[in-house]
Amino acid sequence: MPSGSSGTGRPATRPAASTGAAAPRAIGSFCANANGKPPPSSNWHSRTRRASPSAAPPTCRPSANARSCSCSPSPPFCSAPANASQCPAASRSAAARKPCRVSPRRCGWLRRSHRRARRAASASATFLPKPVSPPKPAAPWSKSLTPRNATSPIPAASASKASAANRRSRQPARRPGRRPTGPASPPIRTRLPLPPAAPARSPGLYFLLRLTPPAARRIAFPPLALLRGLSAAEPTPHRLPLWLLLLRLLAAALLILGFAGPTLRPSPPLPGSGPILLVLDNGWASAAFWPALQNAAATLLDSAATQHRSVQLLLTARNAADAPPRLTEVMTPAAASSRVAALQPEPWPADRAGAAAALRDARERTRLYLADGIDDGPGFAGFRAALHATRSFRPATLPPLLGPAHLTAVGALEVHAIRNPGGAELRAVTADGAVLAAQKPGAAGDTTIHLPPALINRIARLALTGPPTAGSTVLMDAATRITTIGLAAAAPDADTPFTGALYYLRRALPPGTQVLQSSLDHLIAAKPGMILLADTPLDATQQAAARGYLAGGGILMRFAGPLTAASPDPLNAAPLLSGDRRLGGTLTWTEPEHLADFAAKSPFTGLAPDPHVTVSQQILADPGALRPGTVWARLQDGTPLIIGAPQGRGFLVNILTTANTAWSDLALSGLYPQILRRLAALSHGSAPTEAILPLHSTLDAFGNLAPPSHPGLTLERSRLATLAISPTHPPGLYGDGSSIAFNLAGHIPAPIAAALPGAVPLGQPNPPRPLGPLLIALALLLLAADMLISLLLRGARHPAVAALALCALLLHPPTAHAQNTAALQTAIGYIRTGDAATDRTSADGLAYLSTLISTRSAAELAGPAALDPATDDLAYYPLIYWPLLPDAPTPPPAACAALNTYMTHGGLLVIDMPGGDAGTAGSGAGFAPGMSATFTRVTGCLALPPLVPLTPGNVLARCFYILREFPGRFTGAPVRIASPGARDADGVTPIIVAQNDWAGAWARDASGSPEQSLMPGGGAQRILADRFGVNLVIYALTGSYKADQSTAPAILDQLGQP
Repeated sequence: MPSGSSGTGRPATRPAASTGAAAPRAIGSFCANANGKPPPSSNWHSRTRRASPSAAPPTCRPSANARSCSCSPSPPFCSAPANASQCPAASRSAAARKPCRVSPRRCGWLRRSHRRARRAASASATFLPKPVSPPKPAAPWSKSLTPRNATSPIPAASASKASAANRRSRQPARRPGRRPTGPASPPIRTRLPLPPAAPARSPGLYFLLRLTPPAARRIAFPPLALLRGLSAAEPTPHRLPLWLLLLRLLAAALLILGFAGPTLRPSPPLPGSGPILLVLDNGWASAAFWPALQNAAATLLDSAATQHRSVQLLLTARNAADAPPRLTEVMTPAAASSRVAALQPEPWPADRAGAAAALRDARERTRLYLADGIDDGPGFAGFRAALHATRSFRPATLPPLLGPAHLTAVGALEVHAIRNPGGAELRAVTADGAVLAAQKPGAAGDTTIHLPPALINRIARLALTGPPTAGSTVLMDAATRITTIGLAAAAPDADTPFTGALYYLRRALPPGTQVLQSSLDHLIAAKPGMILLADTPLDATQQAAARGYLAGGGILMRFAGPLTAASPDPLNAAPLLSGDRRLGGTLTWTEPEHLADFAAKSPFTGLAPDPHVTVSQQILADPGALRPGTVWARLQDGTPLIIGAPQGRGFLVNILTTANTAWSDLALSGLYPQILRRLAALSHGSAPTEAILPLHSTLDAFGNLAPPSHPGLTLERSRLATLAISPTHPPGLYGDGSSIAFNLAGHIPAPIAAALPGAVPLGQPNPPRPLGPLLIALALLLLAADMLISLLLRGARHPAVAALALCALLLHPPTAHAQNTAALQTAIGYIRTGDAATDRTSADGLAYLSTLISTRSAAELAGPAALDPATDDLAYYPLIYWPLLPDAPTPPPAACAALNTYMTHGGLLVIDMPGGDAGTAGSGAGFAPGMSATFTRVTGCLALPPLVPLTPGNVLARCFYILREFPGRFTGAPVRIASPGARDADGVTPIIVAQNDWAGAWARDASGSPEQSLMPGGGAQRILADRFGVNLVIYALTGSYKADQSTAPAILDQLGQP
C-alpha cells in the first residue's frame, strides 16, 4: 500500500514530509524497529481526539526501505489498557484514565525526548489514517510494560531488570530478626520544607536583587555653568556591585533557611510506623523529675509530628476520682503535647496492675515508656510484661524519700532518710515557712535535730532541700510534739523502784516528754500540758485550783488507790462509790477480769486490748451518774475502768485502778505507754471522740499543703496503721484542728530501682538546638548593614567616617556606670561572714530596716552594702552591722586597724551574735555554743572600751521610740554599750554588743513575710525589734542630739503643761 493512504482510500491526516539526511537517525530514535515498540509522540493524540474521538490505538510498522516507518498516532501518557491485546493507550474514556505516576524529573526527560522526536518525525515520518481493523500491538510491546510503568508508555528499557536490580541494591539490607530502624537522622533537619529552588539558583530573585533605582533626572540650570569645572561629576552606577549583590543573596538565603526551621542535632526518628502509644508515669515518684519527663515527652511528640504519626496516651496513676488508668483517644501530636503540658503528678503511687490491664487491651503499636525509675511492688513485673516497650526512658537517679519522725528525748527529733541520692539537707520548717534548723543526714541517712522543746513544737514539716516532693516531706502532728507532763503523788514512797506509782508512770511516758515532779500547787502554777495524780485526794483549795487549770485547757488524769477509795472527792469525771471492788471482798470476783474492746468514740479508738492484762481490784463509778460517751474503757463484765469528760477547755480523766501493779498488771503491759501517749495527745488539741477523721488539707505531689479537691474524704483512726496511700486516702492532715498527719512514708511499699534493660537516661548531653532564630537574626543584621551601605553609596561625603560609625554601631561596648551611691546616699553596711545564709539574712534584714526608716522618718537610706573591712572604705557608713558566728575566723590586722579607726572617728559598730552559750541568759541560750570564747578571740585585736548594760534611760532607748526592752529573734540577754567614760565627746557609744540576732528578726522575704521565727515568739516581740532598729539608725545618724528632748518633762514643757 502506498504511503499516505489507508485501506479505505481516505487521504492521510497529514501529508508526508520530505525526507532529509537526518531522517534515518530521527526515525530510528523515534519509531520502533521491527519489534513494534510505540513512538513517544504526544501531539498526535490531541489532534486526532479533536478530529475523531474514536481514533484507534497506535501501532508502528517499518517501511520497506527501513529508512522510514508508518505509524499511527500515539500519545505519550496513556491510560490503563482496555484489554491485554491492545496498547495501554487504547482506552481513553474518562473512567479509565489515570494520572501519570512517573516522577517529575522523569516526566521532564520524557517531554524533552518527545520534542526532539517530533521535530525529527515531522521531517520524515508518515502518519497513516486510522485502519478499519486496528492490528493488535506486538507482543514485545505489551510484555515490556512493568507494573511501575503501567500508566505510561515508557520505553521498556526504563523498567529493565538491570534498573530494578539497581534500585534494589540501593535499599538498605535487613538482618533477619531485627526491626527496621528507618533512615539515619541528618545532622540538620528543617521543620518546614525548603522551596524547590535555592535562593542563589532562582533567576527571578537574582535579577530582582541586582536592580538599582533609576538615575535622577538632570535639568541643566544655566547659572551653574560657571561651576562646571570645579569638581568632576560622579558617575552614576548602572549595575549593583557584585559584593553587595552577594551580601543581599546571603541575607535572603539566611531568611529562607531561618523560616524553614532548621535544627542542629535533631532527635532520631521514632522506631516503627503507625500510631504511637506513649506511657507516662505520673505517680508521686515522678514529681522529682517532672520537668524532665515533660521535656522528654515534648521531644517525642515533636518527632511524631515530623513523621505525621498519631498518638495515644496512658497515665499509670489513678486520677483524683479513683478511676483506673485508661487509654486516651487517638489524637494528633499537637493535642497530645497540650495535654502533657497541662498534666500534674499525683501524690500517690502508680497503679501498675490497672495500667497492665489497659496495655493488654491496647492494639499493637510503637510503645514509648517514660518511667519514674522505681519498682514499687509486685505489680511492676506484670506491668513490664504487658508493656513490651519499644523504647524506655528513665531518670538518672531515684526520687528522695523521708521516713517517719520520732521523738527520742527532750529536744531531740530523729528522722531517717530512706533515700537521699543528692545528699540534700534536711530542714525543719514552721507553718509560716521559717527554717528552725538545717542539717545534713549522715551516711546511713539518720538525722537527729536538737532544738528546745518550744521550737520543736513549732515544727510543721520536715523536708529535704532540692525539688520538693511528697516523698521528701514529712508532716508533723501531735505525736511529734513535746509535752510537758507533771507528776504528783501523796504517798512518800511513790518513786520506789518496782513498787512506787510514779516509777511506772515515768517509764511509760512517751519519749521526749518533759517531766516535772512537784506538788500539785507548784504544778498548776507551771501550767504543764497534763498532770498525773497517783492516788492523791484533793482538798477544797486544790480542787478550785485544779478546776481553773482544766478551764485553761489542761489535762488532769487521776489514778485510784487506797486513799482515793477511802475518801473520794467530787472532782472526778463521774461520781465514785465509796470502797473498792476486789477479789474476796464485799463486791467479789471469782477471777480477775480482762479488758474489753475500747469505746468507738474515745481517744483509744484503734487500740487493741491486751489479752494478758487483768484487773483484780478497782474503784467503782456510780452507774446511774454515767453520761453517754463518758466510759472510754471497760472490763469484759461491763465494769467501767477508764472514764473521762470535758471540763472547760480541758479534760478530766479517771483510771479506776492504781498506777502501779498493786491492783492490776496494766502497768506491766505494752498497752500502758500507748494509753498515756493517746491521753498526752489531748493536750495538743486532738479531737478525742472522732473515730472517722475528715480530710483537713491534702499534700500534693510537690509537697504543698492545699485544701482538699474532693471534700468528703475521711480516714478511719482504727485503720491508720494499715491504710495505704490512695486517691481515697491521700496524704495530708486529717481531723478538725489538723490533729493526725498521714504521710507517704510508712504507708507505701519500700520502692527499689526498676529493672528496665536498655532504658535511655532522661535528658540529652547535646539536646537539639533550633537554628532558625540565629539565622533570622544574622539575616536582619545583614539587611541593616545593606541599608547603611546603600545610604553611603548614594551620597556619603566621608566614607571613612561612615565606616568608623558603622563599626562603632556594631561593636558598641556596654555603658560603664560609676559606683557613687556610697558617696551620695546614706547606707548601712554589714560585714560579710562568708556564710551565704547569714549574709543573705543580714542583707534582707538591713534592707527592710532601711525601708522602715524611710517610711517612718525623714531619713532616706539606700540599700545595705556588704563590706570587707580589710579592703573597703568604712567612712561612708554611719552604722556597720557585724553578725558574729561561732566559727568566725580571726580578722586580719588590716581589718582590725580599719575597725579601730572607724570607731574612733564617730562610727557605730554593732556586734550581734545568734544566741549564746548554754549557761548565758536569754532565750537564745544554747543556740550558739562556744560563742563567748569566739567573741574573746575575734575581738582581741580591737580596742574595745569597757562595756555596761544598756538601760531604758539611755538616749538609744528614747531617741525615737521609748523602749524598755531591746529584743531581736531572741530576747532576755543584756545589750552592752561603752561605759560613759569611754564614749566620745557627745556621749555616743562607738560599739554595741548583743546576742539577740536583730537581723533575723528584721529580715523579710519578697512578699513581706518574716523569714525567721522568734523565740519565744509573738507579734509584740517583732514590733519591739523593729522599733529598736529604728532607734538604732536614728541614734547612729543624730547621736545625742535628742538627749534633751527624750524625757517627759521636756515634752510637757514644750506643750505648755505643768
